[in-house]
Amino acid sequence: MALAREEINFENIKRESDVDMLVKNMVQTNNMIAHLKDEQFEMRNEIKMRDETISKLEDDIRLLEKEKRWNMLWRNKLDDNIAKTQVFLAIVFLINIIFTYFMSR
Repeated sequence: MALAREEINFENIKRESDVDMLVKNMVQTNNMIAHLKDEQFEMRNEIKMRDETISKLEDDIRLLEKEKRWNMLWRNKLDDNIAKTQVFLAIVFLINIIFTYFMSR
């Protein structure tokens, strides 16, 4: 009753509190939007770094496949050379045995 005598308008007080609440909510919303933008920027950077890492790994895989092919070719050539050397040594061994047999007679 004392408030009514002093002509305090409760509607104005309610509007001011509603405006204050809206301003606080807008500030919180703006802060959250700024935070989400920062996170989005960080995620974009992480995605770029991941893509660069994937690209480097793909390049490494291609190089390893080329090296593997080269190693296989080199190994096949080496196996051929070993086989030829074994045949050559077998022939020399047989000639040596035949030569030793004829020399002992």
